[in-house]
Amino acid sequence: MIAAAPISTGPAILACIGLVIGVVVLGLVIVLFNRIVGPAYEIRRYSKDILDAGLAIASNLDGTDELERTRALSATVPQLGGAYAERLGRGSR
Repeated sequence: MIAAAPISTGPAILACIGLVIGVVVLGLVIVLFNRIVGPAYEIRRYSKDILDAGLAIASNLDGTDELERTRALSATVPQLGGAYAERLGRGSR
């Protein structure tokens, strides 16, 4: 077996300090990541709400074709009513 070289105290201390700094940096990265991801999920939720509301509005506008037809039919009602009243007037005499 090959014997491991002994590690002096100076590099061992520097290695431990490096590991501690690495753990601190990793914790900082995790905290910053969570500060970014949280609002991103909130934006996603809001955009879904906006999309749902837009689709609901669009479904309410589906009846505009029927509205135009109703307006055209209602414009003929006074003429038809007048013609009907004339017929009733003539038939009762």
